[in-house]
Amino acid sequence: MTSDKLLGAQTLMTTVMYGIVSLLLFNSFGVVFTSAMLLIVLFKVAIYRDLVKGPSETMINLLAFTIILVVFVAIGFSNLVEMFVSLLLGACALKTIQAKSKKQAMSVQLLNFFVYPCFFIFSQNVLSLFFVLALLVVNLAQMLWIEHDIKLRSASKQATKHLLLALPLAAIMVVLLPKVSPFWQLPGAKKTQTGLSEDIDPFQISELSRSDELVFRAILPNNAQMQPPFYWRTLVHDKFDGTRWRVSPHHDVPLQAPYRAVGESYSVIARASGKTWLYSLSQAKSATRGVNTNHFGTLFMQKHLSSSIEYQVTPIHITGSGLVNWQYRVNTALPEEINPLATEMSQQWDRRADNTAEFIEQMKQYFVQNNFRYSLKPPAISASDSIDVFLTQTREGFCGHYAATAAFMLRAAGIPARLVSGYLGGEYNEERGYYSVYQYDAHAWVEYYVPQQGWYRLDPTAWVAPDRLTGSLSELTALEEEFKDNLGLSLMSYSNLAVVNWLRLQIEQLDYQWTRWVLNFDHQKQSRLLRDLFGQYHKVLPGLSVFLLLITIFIVRFWYLQRKQIVKLPEAVRLHHAICRLGGDGLVKVTPAQALSALQSQYPTLSQELEEFNQYFVKSRFSRVPLTKAEAARMKALGRLIIKKAKK
Repeated sequence: MTSDKLLGAQTLMTTVMYGIVSLLLFNSFGVVFTSAMLLIVLFKVAIYRDLVKGPSETMINLLAFTIILVVFVAIGFSNLVEMFVSLLLGACALKTIQAKSKKQAMSVQLLNFFVYPCFFIFSQNVLSLFFVLALLVVNLAQMLWIEHDIKLRSASKQATKHLLLALPLAAIMVVLLPKVSPFWQLPGAKKTQTGLSEDIDPFQISELSRSDELVFRAILPNNAQMQPPFYWRTLVHDKFDGTRWRVSPHHDVPLQAPYRAVGESYSVIARASGKTWLYSLSQAKSATRGVNTNHFGTLFMQKHLSSSIEYQVTPIHITGSGLVNWQYRVNTALPEEINPLATEMSQQWDRRADNTAEFIEQMKQYFVQNNFRYSLKPPAISASDSIDVFLTQTREGFCGHYAATAAFMLRAAGIPARLVSGYLGGEYNEERGYYSVYQYDAHAWVEYYVPQQGWYRLDPTAWVAPDRLTGSLSELTALEEEFKDNLGLSLMSYSNLAVVNWLRLQIEQLDYQWTRWVLNFDHQKQSRLLRDLFGQYHKVLPGLSVFLLLITIFIVRFWYLQRKQIVKLPEAVRLHHAICRLGGDGLVKVTPAQALSALQSQYPTLSQELEEFNQYFVKSRFSRVPLTKAEAARMKALGRLIIKKAKK
């Protein structure tokens, strides 16, 4: 392969890598930019196969302008991180098309050490780690391939070895060196896939979108208080406009009312979501910095969650004076002249009921007796009186349908009610003792108010699908087919296969360890660890340890390189020298024939063995025909025999 063709193959490989990265980040970059990147890859392939000529400088500039235009139009300034990374990918891809020399190709490879880790901005799980490490190994191998003309396989082995040597040192430095805040940083990626929405209108959804993306993990204490069903409160929707239930404007208002702790604390490890909301069981408070409690007792952050976070949660009970007038009006407000059948039904039940519990029992009996069905693929309802249609015609839906209907009917009877969205259940890992909650576990239920008592939870989904209350949605046998159809291509879709499910669980456990001990290794955890390791000297000894470690590594490396420069003599020569020293150090400097004569004089009983050894030695050193394996073995055996007998 010519040098030009070799350079073309190398830059083609880099362009293909950019295409793969763009495909994997399709949800963040969108179809337009991803398509543009794939077209660049095809263009590069055509150039490599000599189907088209390489572009001129003018054409490259036009392509660059096109990429910039595509990024601004398809991604825009509202998604700053996505825009920055996509521009970087596009520019590097065009550079691989333009590269015609080793220097230009090497500049792209050096830049890749910054480009490839940008993948972590969008995904920080353990599979992303392995993917980025693989990209870095390939990138380093390409550099060795370009600069030293080493075959790609050998270069890959060298690159892997160097990376494996660097990882332990990097881990030690991360643990021991003090963490400092960055001088500047980009905001996190905003485009995320989430099972929740700030506005809920379930009747316009014909198929509930599902994702097997992890949302958070929870480590709960093993006591009677922490028993399923687990309702993870996230958002409170108390504004109903006739179509949508909108999130409360008080969602990010810190709690002012008095409260008291009512249970044992637990830990939640939340994934980056690009949102401000967090997850907790019932009303909660957190001592973790940056985590706040709002008016409803749910947790939130002032900044968007752009990276994984582990926070402590303490269950609380908010003690207040009950609903004031404006709160009562908000939680009973309904638009006029909508859903007249549902309104009339509610008022009839209210007239027959002496209290809220009796009203709810009548509503439950209506759902049960009329055979309502839980489904992930309910028919869409476009009518303005959507709740009436659901109650009298379709009678099929998922949690959002039942929660929205129940909340409406409670309000129609003058009972304060609001919609709550969050997650239900979780997949329990018995080996590690934690719960994993995924996007497909998203759920909606109702909270209603009883005077002098407070807010109570009501989940009407339990009336039609009681099995949904325990475990995860993935464990609901009745909906297994619908559930897996909605997921598409994923390991969870094939979890009925024992091998696939085992692999999924192993990856999940590995990701748990990676998230908890690496991604969430913050300043507090580091301080506790260093204090345990170094005691009162935890502020001095860690840095000193790293310094001494680096000096030791440099000394060992220097010694190793110096040792490698020493020429290692062939085994035949080393054996000959050892035999010569039996007659004195001076025999090493004479010819083999002279050495043989002197040794035979000193050791006449070994004359025959010395003669045979000398023949093999001369042949190995001066003949064009090398020794056979049998001859080499015989020479080695003779040498050892001579030395052994001579020392007796």
